[in-house]
Amino acid sequence: MLEPMGLRIEWRSRQEGDDVIIAVDDASNKVLRAWEANPDLLSDFLNDMETLSDADTGKETAESNNWGNLVLARSAEGDVLKVDPQLYWEGVAYWFRSRGRDPHTWRASH
Repeated sequence: MLEPMGLRIEWRSRQEGDDVIIAVDDASNKVLRAWEANPDLLSDFLNDMETLSDADTGKETAESNNWGNLVLARSAEGDVLKVDPQLYWEGVAYWFRSRGRDPHTWRASH
């Protein structure tokens, strides 16, 4: 489970469909964990981040990879810290709208 103190979670994109969610330590700016993006993981990241910390696909990493452009950053508590509106809407279109899904699952149930 991820420790919330001093941690931010970022959605990053190298190119359309090549996205990642990373957990970054605020103090060292080091990537602690990385997940390959998929619609379910991104939906959790955009909504409540409840299952993100338990996702077994997350890999601990010390590698210094090119994680891509920042799409959206959130604090571990869920506050939005930074967003690139163009990349955000392009990502929503690719991961959700093109599949007939909504990133906000509660809306789809009404």
